[in-house]
Amino acid sequence: MRQVFNSAPWIPPSEIADIKQLFYTYGTVKKVTKNSVIKSGGQHNRLFLLEKGLCMYLVNYSIGKTRVLALIPPGRSLCNISCISGERVNVTTLAKRNTDLISMSPAILLEQIAKRQDLAVRYMKFIIATQESLLEGMIANFTLSHEDRLKVFFKSLLHSFALENKIGMVEIPIPLFNEELGMIINATRVTVSRIKKKWNHQGLYQKKDRKAYINTSLLADVYDWHR
Repeated sequence: MRQVFNSAPWIPPSEIADIKQLFYTYGTVKKVTKNSVIKSGGQHNRLFLLEKGLCMYLVNYSIGKTRVLALIPPGRSLCNISCISGERVNVTTLAKRNTDLISMSPAILLEQIAKRQDLAVRYMKFIIATQESLLEGMIANFTLSHEDRLKVFFKSLLHSFALENKIGMVEIPIPLFNEELGMIINATRVTVSRIKKKWNHQGLYQKKDRKAYINTSLLADVYDWHR
């Protein structure tokens, strides 16, 4: 799963508790409908905490062949790296499902970490871990076959929800369409469908009542240098 760093690919770590508390204290609730842009590439810095729903960081959103830098489940911050660096970046943040956010001024975050050295050190490590997650996803797409990329993604997803040590068929915690999976692993929808059909014939993947299940034995041979 991890080839170079310590973070799981594509899915950043959950926000640390002290920063979540800042959102709850100083932030305002914002509801966003699915497929709405939260922050366009090149816009000035904004900061959010995802409470409910699902978001993605996208590249090439405005010019076609959109690809996913990161899948963001609840409990994660959005746009935090650019807030710390102070730089604008050409990444589009999109709500893929109906989403509840808490919006907070980046100035509050910067003010609080400037006051507390312990928090600053922890947050620096957290931001590095977040960046490493994006890099691990890109490394997987550079080096692995389509089937192995899909295995790595599902392994990362189960890891992010503390399900990777389950045995047998496990419900995939975030159901995704084949097109969305293709945007993550840099493959076509048809390629993803073909891989899943193969796994289904092997008894390792199945869909039932709009839920998808994967047998963890399929992921047992996924390389992870951190093990």
